[in-house]
Amino acid sequence: MKVIKKINNNVAVCLDNKHDELIAFGKGIGFPEIPYELTDLSLISRTFYGVDSGYFELVSEIPEDIFEISARIVEYARGKLSKKLNPNITFTLADHIYFSVQRFQKEIYVKMPISYDIQYLYEKETDVGEQAVKVINEQQNIQLGREEAASIAVHFINAEMMEENDTEELDDEQLIREITQIIERRFSIHIDQKNFNYSRFVSHMHYLLKRMNQETVISSENLKMFETVREEYSDAYQCAMEVGNYLQNTRNWELDKEELLYLMMHINRLHTREDCNQ
Repeated sequence: MKVIKKINNNVAVCLDNKHDELIAFGKGIGFPEIPYELTDLSLISRTFYGVDSGYFELVSEIPEDIFEISARIVEYARGKLSKKLNPNITFTLADHIYFSVQRFQKEIYVKMPISYDIQYLYEKETDVGEQAVKVINEQQNIQLGREEAASIAVHFINAEMMEENDTEELDDEQLIREITQIIERRFSIHIDQKNFNYSRFVSHMHYLLKRMNQETVISSENLKMFETVREEYSDAYQCAMEVGNYLQNTRNWELDKEELLYLMMHINRLHTREDCNQ
């Protein structure tokens, strides 16, 4: 196996003996001068094929133990689900898990409004989500709630749908592009749609759009959090309101405070990181 690009000391881009590109995890494989031929393949702990290069920077942001948890969950999912999964799923799921762990540590609880629908419509994906929560809680010594299983299930539903490329998915992609333009205008920034910050935002917007035409009531825990975030990130709140008006006009969908909180968090996350790159 030839190591052709260092991502960090323990992760590198490689070529196998068929000259197919892959991402390899292994202790110290990125440390020697590159390029070089890696002869001791026992050093490799994980390999990932077909990963979009836009996700490489995640490796520097997310702890390796989170990637290991994500890889274990994806392996379980491949044994349970009949559809082919997008090759980026391990990386997008790792990002979701890390963000969920951080939210838990900060005592931010985001309700999943469509958890009951996911449970009944996507039984196999829900099973994957439930197993994932058990693994995460055990490995990270935390207590994510049952609703987290639904949000993880949505990640796998999205990964399946991305392969199918169906009409509804294409409609959502167009809607997300319109939302992106609203954010760009509001903050006077240009969002690079090829980098991971945007890919992560798109993933979360797909998650939000699963809420279409469902009724829910904001939890008492999040009502106080909504008011705090609205005051602290007033620009993100105004932008979220503008997006909400757009969704109401185009989809006849009115965002409640639970959804506005979720949207504010991810608008602020996207614009802050993109603003730093301008």
